Amino acid sequence: MLSRAVQKMNDQSKDVLLGGGFGWGGKRTSDADELSAAEWVRQQVFDDILSGRLLPGEKLSEVHVARRLGCSRTPVREAFRHLGALGLIQFEKNRGVKVARLGRDAMLALFDATAELESACADLAARRLTALERKRLVLCSAEPVGRDGGEAALYALLHGAAGNPVLAELAQMVHQRLAPYWRLTGGGAEEWRRVGAEAKSRVVEAVVAGDGTRARAAMRAYVLAARAIAERSLALP
Repeated sequence: MLSRAVQKMNDQSKDVLLGGGFGWGGKRTSDADELSAAEWVRQQVFDDILSGRLLPGEKLSEVHVARRLGCSRTPVREAFRHLGALGLIQFEKNRGVKVARLGRDAMLALFDATAELESACADLAARRLTALERKRLVLCSAEPVGRDGGEAALYALLHGAAGNPVLAELAQMVHQRLAPYWRLTGGGAEEWRRVGAEAKSRVVEAVVAGDGTRARAAMRAYVLAARAIAERSLALP
């Protein structure tokens, strides 16, 4: 049985990979169990970067963001720090804050990191999968591959089944940084629906069979297939 903390991370992982449900101008809940002010602001800004409402190189103002979201500057400042640590925004001395520019080398490094982290999760999930998780994974395998490329439901299930919150958290951080690149894949979307569906089925088959070694290899192939498509689809410096 997953702890509440691990389950919350899995839910957040699904939101991140699907672009979240946190659109600009959303309303923060007052429930103490829900997001803090800084977390909520971070999700709003992240969603703007992912959707393209904030473009690479665009300047960010604490005052402007606070005014639009109806909050003080303190949670905005905290959110900026977190997004900076993720590499999504940059702080420049005497020039303020701006959305990070996307680069080819950074993208490839993020895909490589994703391949390592997610293959480890798939290996652990195959060895620890419960009967209920197996049923959910089989149902997930029937879902079509989407343009988001990250297949949020698949990753969330594997993160939960792996039972390692440290791996799950690290994988989610990398996915956050990778998400803006997926938004730009454009022409690679149709190819991914075909290639991704085949690769995804091999991952699910291996995990359901309880074969950790094969699951690790299948997940690595799955992520690297996405990497190859993104590399061909995006013209990045």
